[in-house]
Amino acid sequence: MLSAFGLTELEEKVYLELVRGRAATAAELAPRVAAPVAELDHALDALARAGLVRLVAGRAGAAPPDLAIESLLNQRVRELQEARVGLWNWLRQQRPAEAMDQDVQVVVGVPAIMQAFDQCLRGAQEEILGFDRPPYAAVLHDNPTEVEMLGRGIDFRVVYDRRGLERPGAAAHIGRFVAAGEQARVATNVPGKLAVADRRVALISFSTPDESIEPWALLVRGATWVQVLVALFTEVWDRATPLRLAPASAVVDDVERQSMPTPTDRQILSLLMTGLPDKAVASQLGISLRTVQRRLRQLMDATGSATRMQLGWFVARNDWL
Repeated sequence: MLSAFGLTELEEKVYLELVRGRAATAAELAPRVAAPVAELDHALDALARAGLVRLVAGRAGAAPPDLAIESLLNQRVRELQEARVGLWNWLRQQRPAEAMDQDVQVVVGVPAIMQAFDQCLRGAQEEILGFDRPPYAAVLHDNPTEVEMLGRGIDFRVVYDRRGLERPGAAAHIGRFVAAGEQARVATNVPGKLAVADRRVALISFSTPDESIEPWALLVRGATWVQVLVALFTEVWDRATPLRLAPASAVVDDVERQSMPTPTDRQILSLLMTGLPDKAVASQLGISLRTVQRRLRQLMDATGSATRMQLGWFVARNDWL
């Protein structure tokens, strides 16, 4: 039963005996498990290193199974993850790269992924294509590299996962990039995190359901795989909703204005088009729910729209977004 965790048959037998009974010495365990004392000493030492038993004055007591087994499982998963990465690197050294997988590198851990991401951005001369989606390793923070490159004239097209817009301050955060020149769109269930530089180099990462496993990413330079990722980006981009967000300083200034569409109107409409409810839109823009609903009512009256669906049709026809 516990052999999958790396325990020997005797170690498993000793641990289960301690779980069922009281703490005991190797000599006391010998008749209960029918094993020599010397072998039991080695088994208890191994179990102690694994965190399954505690040794106090020569007596061994079983750690609670729910905690001990979970800890052992996490340790085993980490060992297998490290072994997989090591084996991958070893295989790449043992055989020549093939046309299909040349220059495909596994990047493990948040610091290494962030470094590879920054290098990918800085290597671009024309454009960056990107996906952004939860989960995030840190709180919202500015990306000075993107702002710097936008200032140099590098084009950025980014598709944000709609769930990312539910984070407090997300609209203002993205709005700063949009104000600097980023083209932003929103889609549901963006497949992963992606950055493609000049359609030559790509970094794609995926979340892991088990938090004990370090995140990993693929850094791809081979033309075959980069073309596939560009095609994936294009498909998602074409069906995504444009996101129009003014700089944070312009959010509240024009709320009471009647002319249409104001920057705030565009923000409200853009966020609603992504599927966010009124309350979430108000929270993102730092205005009240009542203000959001009043502005929508004023827009509907001014455009002769009886429903929000009609307002959406009017917005699309007049290219407000």
